[in-house]
Amino acid sequence: MYKHILVPIDGSQQADRALEHAIALAQTLSPETKLTILYVSQLLTLNEPTMGVVMYDNMEDQDRQVIQPAAAKLAASNVNFTIDTKTGDPASVICYMADYNKCDLIVMGSRGVGLMSEILLGSVSHGVIQHAHCPVLIIK
Repeated sequence: MYKHILVPIDGSQQADRALEHAIALAQTLSPETKLTILYVSQLLTLNEPTMGVVMYDNMEDQDRQVIQPAAAKLAASNVNFTIDTKTGDPASVICYMADYNKCDLIVMGSRGVGLMSEILLGSVSHGVIQHAHCPVLIIK
């Protein structure tokens, strides 16, 4: 049924639960089922020049802190997987990568954003649900 599952991660508890759910799903489906783990680093826009701040080193450290625990879980699970990192608007990148990789399913966490916050700010999961070409499973 599902041969390629995209799992966006961001270091949140919801993303961790989504990863665990995707691993369990892949283990029950088929040995050929592949997981693609995607970490999207948001673009950082600064209006003022900063002096003496090493921004990219801090961003790379944060990226590693999100990716390494996921990689360890996946390695222990014996599931076929790849890990990819991109930069940009998370919802747009997630939808693009799901289409590009011909994924059959996206499994992702919900941040539990309240209704007013979602109306005013939107949310990544809501954007993905609206624009993805494949089914999206949201894990709370």
